[in-house]
Amino acid sequence: MIIANPIYDVVFKYLLEDVEIARELLSTILGEEVQSVEVKPQETSTETSGDIRILRFDFKAVIKKQNGEISKVLIELQKAKKAFDVMRFRRYLGDNYRKEDDVLNDKGDLEKRPLPIITIYFLGFPLNSIQSGVVKINREYRDVVTQEILDIKEDFVELLTHDSYLIQVRKLAKAARNKLERVLHIFSPIYQSTKDKHQLDFQGDINDPLVKKMVDRLGRAIASEEIRDLMDVEDELDRIFDREMKKKDEIIAEKDQLLIEEKKRAEVEKKRAEVEKKRAEDEIQKNLELQRQIEELKKQIKP
Repeated sequence: MIIANPIYDVVFKYLLEDVEIARELLSTILGEEVQSVEVKPQETSTETSGDIRILRFDFKAVIKKQNGEISKVLIELQKAKKAFDVMRFRRYLGDNYRKEDDVLNDKGDLEKRPLPIITIYFLGFPLNSIQSGVVKINREYRDVVTQEILDIKEDFVELLTHDSYLIQVRKLAKAARNKLERVLHIFSPIYQSTKDKHQLDFQGDINDPLVKKMVDRLGRAIASEEIRDLMDVEDELDRIFDREMKKKDEIIAEKDQLLIEEKKRAEVEKKRAEVEKKRAEDEIQKNLELQRQIEELKKQIKP
């Protein structure tokens, strides 16, 4: 089935603007039931700079945990197609740590409190040291002395730390092994059309209800002239990015070469100076020896 390629920011954004798809996708990634989700338009932004483009979503979600506990959290989802600037990810995260929301306290009254944060990173590039397609980095409470894992949760800790999920679309398994991989296969580049990189010839399991919803929506996306035009714009931005990065690499390589040549010249000058110094020292020694010999001759011919 031909669908729009969701690696494009405009398509990815279009896909997640369907709140039900967003809710079910987040539930599948987290492995917990997301009962409701809210996306504020002003919280969605695409940033372009000389080194990276990041698509960012902030979801306020109500989650039912596996133990039945209900909690309100902030889910920060960021997507980057190219190698990223870690400081920009940290800045976005810092922005969210400062945010507060209405939360019911123990007395049933609303009060302003920060929300626990969960981060999800969709990466269109591989991380060298992580071979798994999907990785969860989670927290545990451990007694450092006894090494016992403590089955507790503390608000103070929960609000100062967070769980993270890394999704490397280029390292997703070719054969889906569970529901998560079946769903994430829709982002896999293995289905990219050889004729048009805007398209995927998706061959995944559309019997999964969520996959079917995503495929249907991405099918509508590829039929949209406006979305295809925006994909062309992204391609042009990528070409500009690659061209500027190539220029940057060439400038760095040229500077490195100049430094190497300068270092070689400095080494040659140093060796030349050492040779001159040695020659001068030899001349001094010769002159001193000649002077000594002259003094000896003077003593021998002295009447």
